[in-house]
Amino acid sequence: MMNFNIVGLMLIKGDSKRLPHKNTIEINGKPMFLWNLKKALNILDKVYVSSENNEILKLAKKAGADIIKRPIELCGDTPNIPVYQHALKSMEEPESIIAIQANSPNLNRNLIDDVKYLMDYGFREVITCHKDHSIYGSIWAIRVDRLKEYGDPYKPTPEVLLVDPSIDIHTKEDLKQAKKYVS
Repeated sequence: MMNFNIVGLMLIKGDSKRLPHKNTIEINGKPMFLWNLKKALNILDKVYVSSENNEILKLAKKAGADIIKRPIELCGDTPNIPVYQHALKSMEEPESIIAIQANSPNLNRNLIDDVKYLMDYGFREVITCHKDHSIYGSIWAIRVDRLKEYGDPYKPTPEVLLVDPSIDIHTKEDLKQAKKYVS
């Protein structure tokens, strides 16, 4: 097993089309995004938060993350790869990035550990998926050399898919379901 310089990254927008301000909705006393940020900070030595929203950046910094101010043109319906590439410019030369989705607060911490292990083992891209193996992306880990030369951002080609049953929150119903599993 190798030991790569692996950092965490969370992309946290201030607003959402389907569920307004979803990433800062409180779940069991704290903003949704903080659930996974705390998990990432307990596993990885350095975690970055990319957001256009100053309040999110302030909360992330207070929690212990390094912050990256994201330009508004990289919000909205932008695929993740260009946003990862933008964030990379503000990072201290990592070899791999483990991006953890903000709106899956019931993501199992052990899955983050598993992804870190696989990246340390030498894999170049690992993504979570649903049971049917359709890409989910609650975690998307990628080696920086691969990220810099990524092809079509809408057609990821990971070496490893890991099934993740966590709830991807986009609606009030999703939020209601997820609240049952977050503690």
